[in-house]
Amino acid sequence: MSLLLWLLALLLSGDKAKEIPAIAISGVSTQEMVVALTFDACATKLQANGFDQQIFDILKREKIPVTIFMTGTWAEMHPGAVKQIAAADWVEIGNHSYSHARLTLLQPDRLRVQIRYTDRILQERLGRPALSLRPPAGAWNRAVVRAANREGLPLILWTVVSGDAGGHIPAARIEHIVLAEAKPGAIIIFHINKRAPFTKHALPGIIAGLRDKGFRFVTVSQLLALPDAVPIKAQSSRLGYRHIQPPKPKTDTDGAPPTSSPEARPSGDAAPPPAQSEKGAGDANPPG
Repeated sequence: MSLLLWLLALLLSGDKAKEIPAIAISGVSTQEMVVALTFDACATKLQANGFDQQIFDILKREKIPVTIFMTGTWAEMHPGAVKQIAAADWVEIGNHSYSHARLTLLQPDRLRVQIRYTDRILQERLGRPALSLRPPAGAWNRAVVRAANREGLPLILWTVVSGDAGGHIPAARIEHIVLAEAKPGAIIIFHINKRAPFTKHALPGIIAGLRDKGFRFVTVSQLLALPDAVPIKAQSSRLGYRHIQPPKPKTDTDGAPPTSSPEARPSGDAAPPPAQSEKGAGDANPPG
């Protein structure tokens, strides 16, 4: 199913939530040799972060369809980057909340504002809607799934953590992690907000390596729309990635242990931006 058909299905649905898996999705089971590269563009009112132009240029040069999950604050603070993304038809847009708050810690009305206000910002500034929601830090529960689905958004996490956030892992290790753990139907998380200084160095090798393995690249909505796609439920975590107990490390063939473990449309007037003081807002350390 094409992206156009996916959008048409959402528009024609009387109850959009019925068209969307009522789970948080870490990837899909499929026989197709496809992966979805995703990039988070996070910012808060106190931490603007930035835009990694080199990552964007690599993806553009290689013609890689990707999904970029933006917070509302990031979109407001980086109009030049948003203009570039809006003009890139190979980029799919995702909602990453407004202030990067832990959505599981919010009351229902504030949770709804985080999603709807960001949807409005992204629609106005990019000229097209977000097609999915990634909860900051991967923190989700049933309430977050329901809130996303009510807005017509599947809740998307990840299969493979590249480990790029914060610059703690060198490029060679990022490349090793992704190539070792990529599998059909995987969703791979990176960052494009200048929190990941080595991603631009790892990305060319990752793209070449995945192609050598026979993979092709799709957006998240294209991944979900594959004829044989069966969504895989992500591991739940109320507080996010740091609070998920990772599996015991195994030794790779090169003697290095894997570091990646699987681990969020407005109608009518939107409420004003959520206050930055919301509990859980602004934690920029974990992936997502």
